[in-house]
Amino acid sequence: MLRERIAVARDAIYMNTGWAGPSPSGVLDRVHQALTREAGLGPASPDGIAFHRALLREAREAAARLLRAGVDDVFLTHGTTEGVNIVLHGLDWRPGDELVTCDLEHPALADAAALLAERRGVVVRTASMPPDATPRHAVDAVRQALTPRTRVVALSHVQYSSGLRLPAREIADTTHAAGALVLYDGAQTGGHLALDMAAIGADAYAVSGQKWLLGPTGTGALFMNPRIRSAVRPLLDRAAEGDHAYTLASHGAPLLAGFAEAIRIHEALGPAAVEARALLLGARLKGLLGAIPGARLTGPVDAAASCGLVTIAIDGWPPPAAVDRLWRSHRIAARAVRNPDAVRFSTAPFNTEAECEAVAAAVRELATTAP
Repeated sequence: MLRERIAVARDAIYMNTGWAGPSPSGVLDRVHQALTREAGLGPASPDGIAFHRALLREAREAAARLLRAGVDDVFLTHGTTEGVNIVLHGLDWRPGDELVTCDLEHPALADAAALLAERRGVVVRTASMPPDATPRHAVDAVRQALTPRTRVVALSHVQYSSGLRLPAREIADTTHAAGALVLYDGAQTGGHLALDMAAIGADAYAVSGQKWLLGPTGTGALFMNPRIRSAVRPLLDRAAEGDHAYTLASHGAPLLAGFAEAIRIHEALGPAAVEARALLLGARLKGLLGAIPGARLTGPVDAAASCGLVTIAIDGWPPPAAVDRLWRSHRIAARAVRNPDAVRFSTAPFNTEAECEAVAAAVRELATTAP
């Protein structure tokens, strides 16, 4: 059972997987084994190099299975932010070209857009999207932001600050009809939602390994559709070995092994089952928190726009203070987010209904007291 292999679950309610997930023992063991074997072989000996290359292949093939994409279309990265920047900064922008994003975006994507505006003269158009938007409203917001000069629509598939799950395929179809490319930041989806690049229709899609996949920090993957790859110039020297031209540094053997193992565990659980469990717990927690006087849900209530991220505002409590109190008094790990300001809980597959009830009881206590 996954929960039994996660150490922090023994004495805390860990609901901050959306920031960083706790790695199960299998991932930790694989990291240690790879580090030990590499040291024994000698990392730069012929055998050590062969060992590292085998792990590179294993990790890349695992990432391709996670994304349901061809191996040649998936590249290993050190996280979602790197993947997003590989695409955005690899395109040949011209002054006046337009990039569409939305007003809920994580700084990782928002900052990249601002940098393009500053350095390349790109016009950034922002789709206005409420944190509780319905799928139809989300598509309409993107459509209204498109113009004949739009080259790329770049959005988080799941918005980090509210748990808003965007209708990825519908937005991709709308974007393509306007002649533009679509890039998704999947920081909150890999290991959370079942992914299929063909079904989503994205031109590029980036995921992280350290969040819902419960893998090591410093791991991730980027999908690029073959039809756009020639338009994305490698950020590093083209003389770099093979696909490393796209990435910013080499991957260590332990991280590669841990990333591959995290995906193997995810596959054993079943991506569809993982998604169903996260959504079930998320809906359960929303129902409990939404019934508390003095607590207000700040994310979507539409099931089609919801996921395993649940956000609330608590009367009288700045989110950082609430997060601190939840940990100190109840050993509940949550996160403070902004835009909108809220406390965010992540309902991962290792969480339980009993933990959802304990979180609701703790929030109820906070809502009746002062900071």
